[in-house]
Amino acid sequence: MKDLFVARHFILLLAGFFAITQIVAQPSDPINILVENLLKKDLRSISISPQDSILVNESLKNSSRCIELRNDSAVFYAGQAAIMAEKSGLIAKISPAMEELGKYYMTKENFSEAINCYIQALKLEEKLGNQLRIADFFDLLGVVYYYQEIFSKALEYNEKALCIYQNLKDTLKIAKALSHLGSLHLSREYCEKRTPDQIKSDQKTAMNFYRQALHIYEINHFEAGEVHIWLNIGNVYRRMGDAEKAVDYIQKALTYYRETSNQNGIAETLRTLALAYNRMEKYDLALKCLTEAIDIALLEKYTDGIQYLYESIAQTYDNLKDYKNARDYYVKYMIIRDSVYNNEKSNQIFELETKYQAEKKQKEIERLTLVKRQRTLAIYILIATFLMVSLLGWNYFRNIRNKKIIADQKLEIKEKQLLELEKERQLTAAKSVLQGEEAERSRLAGDLHDGLGGLLAGVKLKLSSMKENAIITSENLAHFNHALDLLDTSITEMRRVAHNLMPETLMHYGLRTALGDFIKQVAPEGEPQLRFSTFGSDLRFGKELEITVYRISQELVTNALKHAHANQIDLQLFTENERICVQVNDNGIGFNPNKLDDSKAGKGLKNIHDRATAFNGRFEILSEPAKGTESTLEFLIS
Repeated sequence: MKDLFVARHFILLLAGFFAITQIVAQPSDPINILVENLLKKDLRSISISPQDSILVNESLKNSSRCIELRNDSAVFYAGQAAIMAEKSGLIAKISPAMEELGKYYMTKENFSEAINCYIQALKLEEKLGNQLRIADFFDLLGVVYYYQEIFSKALEYNEKALCIYQNLKDTLKIAKALSHLGSLHLSREYCEKRTPDQIKSDQKTAMNFYRQALHIYEINHFEAGEVHIWLNIGNVYRRMGDAEKAVDYIQKALTYYRETSNQNGIAETLRTLALAYNRMEKYDLALKCLTEAIDIALLEKYTDGIQYLYESIAQTYDNLKDYKNARDYYVKYMIIRDSVYNNEKSNQIFELETKYQAEKKQKEIERLTLVKRQRTLAIYILIATFLMVSLLGWNYFRNIRNKKIIADQKLEIKEKQLLELEKERQLTAAKSVLQGEEAERSRLAGDLHDGLGGLLAGVKLKLSSMKENAIITSENLAHFNHALDLLDTSITEMRRVAHNLMPETLMHYGLRTALGDFIKQVAPEGEPQLRFSTFGSDLRFGKELEITVYRISQELVTNALKHAHANQIDLQLFTENERICVQVNDNGIGFNPNKLDDSKAGKGLKNIHDRATAFNGRFEILSEPAKGTESTLEFLIS
């Protein structure tokens, strides 16, 4: 499901990309076609995909951010949002996308395209019956006509917006509409030819609208709105010739913008304040304000409107009769104005208005709609084919990769099995060797004890009989007795060797007794002192395991006696139901286990390690030069 969801959104994004490519090339037609298609449908029957709302909102945010940065990518993101909203049934998201497009075109002073976007969005909102959004687009259309200096149209749309806002009792929107009406009346002299008396009447009307808006903002504690109105009231007072009152209001706005660190607001307010100072003939103060505004604009890269700052500086220098500076700044003003000003004729706007009212191009729209559908279908087919090929290719390579992974895993398993078999074979071989050694030791012990031991005992009995019956001189008697003593010594040594080869106490009484006997046998009369300690119960274990522990213990104690040069050697035996452990500690000269060469001592330790490994045991030596040695042997009983 997740793959299908991602693929679906990928298709939407690609479709959006192709559609926006067309919007950038021909902005009006795709927007008209999209909205006209929707206007022909029953919007209530359109299925909605709420999960697509996140993508649409993200595109709208990107468009708004690009508009602030004066980035042309705003067209792409706004158009993408409109296309995705239409595909997902999110009709309410289409008009915000059209609104973002309109705002973008306003920044480019492409008023015809802005009007087109707002009108199409207005049609859609009228079909949806959303009165608040209808009023918003009336207000936006009024703003566009205000910038075009078409007073009648701007007044018509602003009054329509105000009426709806008043019916909805949306106080902040009412204040905004009143502010727009005030600005419209204040600028009427630029839209129409007005007499001085009419201009004064317009200024009073503008002041009345501003006062109403200010009262609403004050009641609602909307400080940003209050600041905007202060500037507008200051402009009215300046135009009415009361510059001192104008300065009071403008200074209030400037203080607010400085406190909030709004650099753009500071720059615009400084220009307005400079105009007031010029009216008061305080040209030095005016230049100071304009210079600070220019510095802020250049530092913050506010390119929009900077030409008007140069124009105001030129006028100020002209008032000071500094004609050289006045000329230089006026040249800067003309260069920037000519580079950004778009003197588009109003005929296109009236043509769009006529189109909105009369709908005379229905047949052309239907033809374009059919072409658009065919083009969209072809794009979808190409995209689907591309995605299908991509999916098949991805699936093919994934299967190849999976087969390789499985083959590698099988090879790794086989190698592990071979290693385990080899290890098992080595363990079996080691056990077989040890079993053979112990069998040979047992046979030799039996032969010595039963064969040679019996013969020596018989010889001793015969000699003892001969001693009693024979006549021997005193000198020969001493030799005879010495021979009998040697014979006793030989019998004792033979029994010791037989016992070492296969101790009977180990077979009959277990490890604890056998190791105790061994320590007693090998303990010297002086140093080193041998001590044997046991911990746990006196338990019996398997014959082969007991023999292995006994042999390794013998080897460790013997090594300590031969090589450690210690004065104390401890043998400790730990026996538990599931564990048997032997430790041999000495305080001798010690050695470095990592530096043993292939000598007898090194081979002896290797033999011990092999014996322990044969029964899955653990053998460890801890030793350092001059710090003694600790040898540990441990077997876990499963």
